[in-house]
Amino acid sequence: MISKEFLSKIPIFEKLSPGDHDTLVTLWQKRLLTQGQVLFRKGETGNSMFVIEKGVIEITVPTELQKKETRISVLHEGEFLGELSLVDGLPRTATATAMEECELLEMKREDFMTFLMQRPAVAIAMVSEIGKRLRATNEQVMSLASKNLNVEIEETLSFGDRVADKVAEFGGSWKFIFTFLTFMAIWMSLNMAQLWFKPFDDYPFILLNLMLSTVAALQGPVIMMSQNRAGKKDRLQAELDYNVNLKSELMLQQLHTKFDEMRATELQTIQEVLERNLGILQRRIQEAEKDQSRLELLDENLHKKGRSR
Repeated sequence: MISKEFLSKIPIFEKLSPGDHDTLVTLWQKRLLTQGQVLFRKGETGNSMFVIEKGVIEITVPTELQKKETRISVLHEGEFLGELSLVDGLPRTATATAMEECELLEMKREDFMTFLMQRPAVAIAMVSEIGKRLRATNEQVMSLASKNLNVEIEETLSFGDRVADKVAEFGGSWKFIFTFLTFMAIWMSLNMAQLWFKPFDDYPFILLNLMLSTVAALQGPVIMMSQNRAGKKDRLQAELDYNVNLKSELMLQQLHTKFDEMRATELQTIQEVLERNLGILQRRIQEAEKDQSRLELLDENLHKKGRSR
């Protein structure tokens, strides 16, 4: 059976009183899952929450582009899932699958709602906590969407990384090419024109070849260091874009679900109004028919009285 200490660690239950925790402990039922068994699927109506006593649960969402399930988290012993279904009862936003044999504790929404109806103060406290979680989620999404990866990477660069980037930037520019050609022209001119002093690097310019080989040997690794860092930056950017797109897709799916529910509610309301108006119209028609029948009967009686006279 679940303990009061563990209940106090669940965000929506942590501010409840010890007496409320004593009551909540009695609402849980054990549930067993085999490896690969699906606990619930995305889109199913949520009517309970679960606590993992033993085993591992994988949380996935379907992606239309990849045509497969994408893992978003893995839950282990002592963690919980589906807690918001106790409050809203909306369809599940993800799929939960057992990665091994699992032992869970389940609390039904009906039992929890009965518990809340008897304790309005608890319901108010839980609504406040859920509001805080929604605000935190919105802030997280906004921070992901507005994060400047270039600025964050620049703040973590070491002195060697900055030097490597500068060398790679200079080595891949026209400025480097013109400077290099000018230097070689001056070097060869000084060592070929034996006018005022003895050449310090006679033809075939062995010292120049040694310098060029050394520069090429050092320039290669430095440029590769810069390219590796650029590749890492691209991978981080791709991961950031994926996380933002995934969160946006989940939020859009939730919005679509809410719109569908609103449309279904509106259609049901319209149907109820039409049925009510139709009932009123039918009653009025029946009353009109009765009135017509009474008028016809009255008219007939009048004709009979007229003939009798």
